[in-house]
Order: sequence, then C-alpha cells, then structure tokens
Amino acid sequence: MSVKIQQQAAGDVVDHITHFEVASFLTREARALDEERYHEWLDQMLTQDIVYQLPTEEVRYRRDKKVIGTAQTTYLYNDNHAVLSMRVARFDTGFLWAEDPPVRIRRYISNVDAMWAEVPGEVDVWSNFIVYRSRGQRDDSTMYGRRKDKLRKVDGQWRLAGRVITLDQRVILDKNVHCFF
Repeated sequence: MSVKIQQQAAGDVVDHITHFEVASFLTREARALDEERYHEWLDQMLTQDIVYQLPTEEVRYRRDKKVIGTAQTTYLYNDNHAVLSMRVARFDTGFLWAEDPPVRIRRYISNVDAMWAEVPGEVDVWSNFIVYRSRGQRDDSTMYGRRKDKLRKVDGQWRLAGRVITLDQRVILDKNVHCFF
C-alpha cells in the first residue's frame, strides 16, 4: 500500500512518514561518514548546489540585542560541492598526514525536528550532534553542536542541499577540525 503525503505550508511540522524518512537519511549519512564512504556521501547524498557551512559565532552578553549573523564573515567551512569534492579527493592521495593513521570518528545525531520549507519538496531540519574523534593512543576529542539542514527530494530520495553547523564550544581545542559534521 502506497501512502501519498500532501505537503503542508512552509513552517508546518512534517508528517510522521516524512519525519521518519528524514531521520533515517541523517542516520544513514552519519554511518556513511563514520565508515569513510566519502564518495558515496558526495555522489548520492548531496545536491550539486549544496552550501556546507561552519561559521564562527560571536560571543555577546544577553543585553546586546544585535541580530546574530548580521555581521557574519568568518567561516571555518564555507564549502560548495566543488570544494567538498576536493576535500574528499584529498583522502585518495594518501598524503593526508592528519588522517594517517586513520582517525576513528563516531557521529551521534539526535533531537531531529523537521518542518516544510518555503520551496516545495524541501524540508528544514534541526538536529543536535556529538562527534567523537580518536587518533593514536592519547589523542581524542569530542565536539558538540547543532545543525540546521536543508533536505530536498531528488528522484524520490532525500539529499542534503544545505548545512549550517554550530559548535557549542567557544574555543576548539582539537588539533584540527578536518571532518564532516
């Protein structure tokens, strides 16, 4: 039996079937990245017009009412598909010293919330994450944060069209942030 889902207005919470599909996509994406299936992630899980960003955030007092993001100019990542492709291609060279010996990475995704986006066939998705990285015997780090994703149906499959990553740490103590969130 096939169930046809009617999209609601932008800003409406998605139906339970769409929510399940979105959460399943995020879980499969995390597993593909954990298993270093980067080409699969790039070719089958991302759109060609993806915007993948990790902005730095301003630390301000509550009384400062300036809208966050109005002066945003600094990013750790501000990548499109071509830049993500180059980052993935670096793994194929064998010369990525920060990944040899391989870093063990585990991604945990939770608190998935999805709403219909302005564009039909797209959803805005919020989630929390933990990324644990371990390299060698005494080199490990844990990063916490949230993501705001834009997912789009392409040929009946969800794909990541945009991601804005926000790290909870004000100071990143990791030696490098060479990973996908």
